[in-house]
Amino acid sequence: MSIENRNKKVAISRWNKIHAFEKSKIKFDNKTKARICGFLAGDGSVMVRKDNNNKLHYVVRFFPDHESLATLFVKDFQSLYGKIPKVTQKRNHMEIICYSKPVVEDLLATCKFGIKNWRVPFAILDSRKAKIEWMRSFFDCESYVGEDYIKLQTVNKIGMNEVKKLLNELGFNPSTYVYQPKNKNWSRVYILILNKGESLKFSKLIGFNHKLKMKKLLANAGVA
Repeated sequence: MSIENRNKKVAISRWNKIHAFEKSKIKFDNKTKARICGFLAGDGSVMVRKDNNNKLHYVVRFFPDHESLATLFVKDFQSLYGKIPKVTQKRNHMEIICYSKPVVEDLLATCKFGIKNWRVPFAILDSRKAKIEWMRSFFDCESYVGEDYIKLQTVNKIGMNEVKKLLNELGFNPSTYVYQPKNKNWSRVYILILNKGESLKFSKLIGFNHKLKMKKLLANAGVA
């Protein structure tokens, strides 16, 4: 065996041990995983990519626009996976990143991610609390709080239908619309609206982890 092949074999063995150790630290906690999946569906990515040398990189990224989300995500990530992701402050948001094959494989085995591909992870939403945790963290990232409504919009038709289904299961009756931009090269936009009554119910049953959105929602409801 050549020195190069022997070194490669040693390196593979070392990484297999590291990955086995990381897998052993993954906890079974569907409520925490539901929050993480909601955050990543809204403002994150989970991917396996190749570099110029065809080496695979397993990457989790989250881009929160408020420290309340960043703090919770890092806490949940450490609790579930035993790893502390790197947090970098950007101009208008933060970037939270972690490289880990076991973590990426675990998340991709749970559900799909990506702007047009994210899905609601129904398989782990085995309780009402888990459903609420996913919905809250997803709305933290993707929703807009108006004066008497909450709006959600996406180019992901299947994902939006699943959100509506989940809201129905939680007792909500949102309105949905489709907008086709004049430029035919642009994707259709799927819009979901919780009107004043529904948004008031949302504030009581689900709410936000996002401190600014929650403050505005409570103000609209006459609580703050």
